[in-house]
Amino acid sequence: MSTAAICWTEDLRVGNHAIDEDHRHLFALLDNLRHTMPTGLVTQQAAVIIDDLAEYVENHFRREEEFMLRIAYAEYPRHKAEHDRFVSEVHALQSRLARGAQTVTLSIDQMLSEWLRRHVLVMDMALAESLKTSS
Repeated sequence: MSTAAICWTEDLRVGNHAIDEDHRHLFALLDNLRHTMPTGLVTQQAAVIIDDLAEYVENHFRREEEFMLRIAYAEYPRHKAEHDRFVSEVHALQSRLARGAQTVTLSIDQMLSEWLRRHVLVMDMALAESLKTSS
């Protein structure tokens, strides 16, 4: 596991308070997860955080998707597909752990936080612009 902190930074601010708060919380969950698995060994605490992450990310994505539907966002299908892929990755990780996996071969911070950072900087920034212009 990487020792670098996983942090929400100002460059990730999309300008929508609800979305920004969700993103801050998601990055905090990922950083907590990194701290519980410094060697890649899955602890009980890490498994609980992964379950929390799965639940939170599904709720966050649902909120974003409601915003998109409200403004008839043209990129909704593509954006939702990205959300669905991320949720699938988290669920696959949960399944591996439920089957007794004790280590995580792919770095959690690499797989999840890099995806989240890229998603926020590209897709969520575009959504935020559309939300601003539609109000």
